Amino acid sequence: MEIAGTTLISLLLGWWIDRSVGTTPLFIIVFVLLAVVAQFVKLYYVYNAQMAQLEAERRETARAR
Repeated sequence: MEIAGTTLISLLLGWWIDRSVGTTPLFIIVFVLLAVVAQFVKLYYVYNAQMAQLEAERRETARAR
């Protein structure tokens, strides 16, 4: 939902800027690409943080035995 919402907001912002400036698809493409790349970068870092936390918990559980 977050990826779709961010992409939609970026699309609308790009459309509005393109209408205001008079450049048809330029800002739509730029903002949508930036939104998609930013969401995948965020997804990567969140995933890595969660995996590090799970590995730390697993190590602690193994030490307790």
